[in-house]
Formats: sequence, C-alpha cells, structure tokens
Amino acid sequence: MSGELFQSQLANSARARSMRRELTIDGKVTAYWFYPAAKRSAASLVMIHGYRGNHHGLEAVAGALTGMNVYIPDLPGFGKSEPLTSEHSIAQYATWLEAFISSLSLKSKPHLLGHSFGSIVVSAYAARFDGIESLILENPVSSPALSGPRALTSIATNAFFKLAGALPEATGNRLLKGWPMVRGMSIIMTKSRNRDLRKWIHAQHDANFSDFANRTVAIEGYSASISNCVSDFSTAFKTPVLMLVGELDDITSIEQQRALFDSLDVPTSRMVEFESVGHLTHYEIPDQIAASIEEWVSELDD
Repeated sequence: MSGELFQSQLANSARARSMRRELTIDGKVTAYWFYPAAKRSAASLVMIHGYRGNHHGLEAVAGALTGMNVYIPDLPGFGKSEPLTSEHSIAQYATWLEAFISSLSLKSKPHLLGHSFGSIVVSAYAARFDGIESLILENPVSSPALSGPRALTSIATNAFFKLAGALPEATGNRLLKGWPMVRGMSIIMTKSRNRDLRKWIHAQHDANFSDFANRTVAIEGYSASISNCVSDFSTAFKTPVLMLVGELDDITSIEQQRALFDSLDVPTSRMVEFESVGHLTHYEIPDQIAASIEEWVSELDD
C-alpha cells in the first residue's frame, strides 16, 4: 500500500511467507512460524519474543531477514502455545527451548536471538546447552529489574502484579489485560516522534500484548522476568555473542549494557548501539536490527 510504514510492510511481508507449524513438547503444543529463505541452505535463526508478547512482535525483523531461515515460536502460555506443565520459570523455559531447538532437527546449529524477556530465556539456555552457533541479545535485560533507569516504574509495576494476583481471578485478568496498562507501557517505551509509527506500535501492543493463556501464566512469567537477568548466566556463555541495544532503553541503561558486554569472556563478541531508540528496536528499527544480524552471521561464516 502506498504510504504504508516500512515497518508494517516488513511485518506483512514476513506474514505472507510464513508457515505455521506445531511441535508437541512434554505433552504440550508449541506453535511456531517458519519464515523460509530463498535458499534452503541458508543459515537458520531461532527468535524468542518478550514477556506478554507473541511471535508477531518479531515479524518486522523476520521480514527484513529474507536471506535466513527464521523460526519464531510463541513461548509456552502465550499466543497459540499451550502453557508448560510446570511453573513458568526461566529454568523451565530454558529446558523447553532446548527441546524445541532439538525437535526442529536442523542440519546445522542455528543462531539464537532473544528480545527483552526472551534475552533472559536464551541466556539461561546458552549457559546450560550447546546447540547454537551464536547468541544474539536484542535489548537484553542485563541487570536486575529494579536497578534500571525506571526503577520507580518497576516498583509500581511489581505492586500492580501483586494486586492482580490477589484479586478474584476474573477481576485480576481484566486488570492485567486492561487498556490503561497496555497503552501506558507502550507510550513509555516508544521513543519515535513519528506519529504514524507510534500509532502502529500502539496497535501492535493492543493486539498482542495481552495474549497469554491465563492469570497464572502472566504472573509466573512476570515473576520470572524480575527474578533473573542476563548477567546471571553470562559467565557461562560459550558461543560468540552479539548485543543489539537501544541507547534510550527504559529497562536496562546503556551503561549497564556496556558493563555486561565488557564482562563477557567470549571471543569475537560485539555490541551495536542504536541512537534515539529504546527498548522497542524490533518495532522502530527492524531493518537496522536485521542488517546487524546478517552482517554478524556473514562474518562468523567467513
């Protein structure tokens, strides 16, 4: 469509080439979407979305990665994937991820990307398992939740989730999925001044940010998100690491991201900083994220 945002065009192009598939892991269905490259022999990338989202959040990046075979599952308990049989903790998500990657039966090890909450999941996986070529952390949650640049907001959010868990289930669900909470988060996180882009991002959050199976999943996932961070696992990383960070991230400051990168003891790792963007790089600059990934993968293959 003429005049359509390029971010929206990328997401739509990814959706047009996607193939929905399912795997049964530990008796529960994991839904995932495959975005094939033009060449079947191309490198593979598994992408893990953030808390409360689903695979749609990463589709604009997938739309720009036409030279890679991309796999994006809905995390268990979110989107079209069934909840785990156990607690939705980082450790259990990492165990699920190992089973997911193994079940894909790829001919070569994939690269693995995690955004936001997904960065903690993939980090826990990378610290325990050896099934990937490289680890890509997009807007990683590098430090404990209450130490970020919006610590007061984090404290208020913590109180919000405690209230949602204490209320009767139907009332708690309405609170968790309420428009004020979703839109408030979207307004804070979006840094672009482009009115059309802000409107599109808000619409994406309205459509996908409350796509969880039940209150238990939402609260357990939130608890997991504030109980762990990437730094808890980074000393055990064995593969090269690419960090993609927005300088205005409200979850983890740029200084905290730099400190994490400096602490890595993994050869050939790299950090790319993006100006004038925060936590929503997957929405605001998906083309730049994709270009950084393609350059990274190409250099590792050389």
